Amino acid sequence: MRVLFFGDVVGEPGVRALERELPRLRRELEPDFVVANGENLDLTVPELGKAGMRPESVERLVRLGVDALTGGNHSFDPPEAEVVLGHARVLRPLNYSRHAPGKGSLLLRKGGRELLVVNLAGRSALPLAGDPLEALEALLEGWRGVPVLVDFHSESVFEKLGCAYLFDGQISALLGTHTHVATQDARILPKGTAYVSDVGMVGADGGYQGYEPDFLVEALRRRLPPKGLALRPASGPLRVSYVFLELEGKRARAIRHASEILD
Repeated sequence: MRVLFFGDVVGEPGVRALERELPRLRRELEPDFVVANGENLDLTVPELGKAGMRPESVERLVRLGVDALTGGNHSFDPPEAEVVLGHARVLRPLNYSRHAPGKGSLLLRKGGRELLVVNLAGRSALPLAGDPLEALEALLEGWRGVPVLVDFHSESVFEKLGCAYLFDGQISALLGTHTHVATQDARILPKGTAYVSDVGMVGADGGYQGYEPDFLVEALRRRLPPKGLALRPASGPLRVSYVFLELEGKRARAIRHASEILD
């Protein structure tokens, strides 16, 4: 089985980059499933620095051939959050409240193949989240023998790598998201789980994690949403960051990680 996973897709520049590159990658790599982290697809309340997914952006990616969209700390930001999280292809962190809208896992089926996609969040990214390890352990008790791809949305490499080793051999891959910065540690763990600390982002490379820096720098200094500013997508060249997996049964046979500037 072949799986193509894109890191955090940031705003309109990220969507345009996917529209440009995904058709080519689908032709060259022939993935069975395509997954993308979409929690930064749209600026939903830019004056407060809030992102998330809007229904129209979700549909653009679905039309491109994305089979599942994962989330993270911005999953609940949009005014339309309940509508978006009710979409069949959209996930939010599994370890959030069971009373919150949405789902944390999704079984994809295509051409006789199956892949369980799971979305987790670390408390470094989503402070009100529950324990990601306990949530994943409980879920896996009901899914024996199915390949499992985990998007772990967290600031902490320690947290992501610890989870990967704990569930090594029980899950097929744990791919880190959230920082928007691609790491260089892609590998397969001893019992067959593919791992990378952060896939990176899909978006404009000329700013601050895909955004213009003014709002974020001032928010960092003030620890409050800055007055008179709004979060905006960055300009500059487009970057596409992805992981391509080859799975054999539940085990990963190969992992390829790329983070490239488009010409």
